[in-house]
Amino acid sequence: MSLKIRKNMLKTYVWSIALYGCETWTITAEEKRRLEAFEMWCYRRMLRISWVDRVTNVEVLERLSDGKSLWNNIVRRRNEWIGHIIRHEGLLKSIIEGTIEGNNRRGRPRLEFIQQIIKDQGCNSYVEMKRKADRREDWKMAANQSTD
Repeated sequence: MSLKIRKNMLKTYVWSIALYGCETWTITAEEKRRLEAFEMWCYRRMLRISWVDRVTNVEVLERLSDGKSLWNNIVRRRNEWIGHIIRHEGLLKSIIEGTIEGNNRRGRPRLEFIQQIIKDQGCNSYVEMKRKADRREDWKMAANQSTD
């Protein structure tokens, strides 16, 4: 099979299964690193590069004539989904905007989903992000530029 067909099959079959539900994931730096390593592992398998061969990631990406796309895909899908949720009234919007009553647990606070979205969009607060999401054109432009 040609390289173009193999890349299309990887994006169609593997990425769709690996990224199922990624719109709702809270991804830590460690998980991001693992996702990027998985992407490179898939590329190496696709090019039939053995783990004992001394081939750098840069060289693998040059052979593919493609860049890393998995993380950008996750951020794009997450931004599209959250923009849709914020623009419409419903249960999910109430859940995202709501707070839980009670005392906080001891230790470091957990990473919050909405904080990741705010950081991805380059906003300072939820209100600023919500205003941007209400203007669909601004949101789409920001969502396309927010990938690392």
